[in-house]
Amino acid sequence: MPSLEERIERLEAIEEIKRLKAYYAKCADEKYTEDHERRPQDEVNAVARDQCSVFTEDAIWDGGVFGRHEGREAIYNNLRLGPWKFTVHMFMTPLIEVDGDRGTGRWLIWETGTLTEGDTPIFLAASIEEEYVKQDGKWLISKVEQTNRFMTRFDTPWTVNKNQPYRP
Repeated sequence: MPSLEERIERLEAIEEIKRLKAYYAKCADEKYTEDHERRPQDEVNAVARDQCSVFTEDAIWDGGVFGRHEGREAIYNNLRLGPWKFTVHMFMTPLIEVDGDRGTGRWLIWETGTLTEGDTPIFLAASIEEEYVKQDGKWLISKVEQTNRFMTRFDTPWTVNKNQPYRP
């Protein structure tokens, strides 16, 4: 039976990993304005650099249909040049295991977005398997593997009548 201290350390690690993922999502969505437009590229670059701070230098980001990128710099270039005009990332149902300075996680993502090409509104659902490592006292993501369940367009984007009150 783990000691109380070991149990607390494990729970603190899990919470730190959850915060890491939340920060990643926050940065992902800060690349776009409240009016559903992509920010100027220099602003996107700065946010993407912050977003990549959650990864180890040799991390692997495998986004399935969105490509595979090895190393923090390659991940940065992918995230700053993505195909999106607007996104909202929602990571849910985390299953995180921690063993010492290593961990694994499984997440579900629900994402709404607009692809730049064709101004196409989409819904996306995927599962994500991750690996984590604690380096210099800080948890980082060392591997991401996304399995897309579906990505589908929808006909009326949320930008139409976005300021109108809801009427059932």
